[in-house]
Amino acid sequence: MAHHLATLPGHRDPDGARRARNLRRVGIVALLVFVATGLVGVLGPRTSDVAADGGGYRLVAHHAQITRSGLATPLRIEVTRTGGFDAPVTLAFDKDLFDRLDFQNFYPNPAGETAAPHRIVYEFDPPGGEILSVTLDARTGPTQPPSAHWYWVAVLDDGREAARVRFRMVVLP
Repeated sequence: MAHHLATLPGHRDPDGARRARNLRRVGIVALLVFVATGLVGVLGPRTSDVAADGGGYRLVAHHAQITRSGLATPLRIEVTRTGGFDAPVTLAFDKDLFDRLDFQNFYPNPAGETAAPHRIVYEFDPPGGEILSVTLDARTGPTQPPSAHWYWVAVLDDGREAARVRFRMVVLP
């Protein structure tokens, strides 16, 4: 004699069944939206530019706006000075940026560097011409948790900030 074992939950009232069906539909739509945004690149790496003027300098930072752990993360700094540079160019970087990114090399390499409590200062030989372009070969640290932080870069003139840019970098999982 066979025993009857129920494999379905107990009887649901029509409102409970409708609520469960609607929740499943909402979940499926949310999952589809998430997958679609990933497919079109909304959740992928993205870059941006910020610029500032001051003290006869124009400072532009091309930076990662959205990145992920372990990915190459662009950071290019351009300093322009009408008439050219008659002395070394000094750039100050937010020290927290170096905690977030794993820097491999500078192009060109700085002639000198100095650390301070909240910043790292690099001195570059004056370029021939009106533009110094510095590219930092970097990756987002491989163990960085998802986060969003603000960072800054400044060009210094006689030890004082002539121009400063701030930018936000978001690390996605």
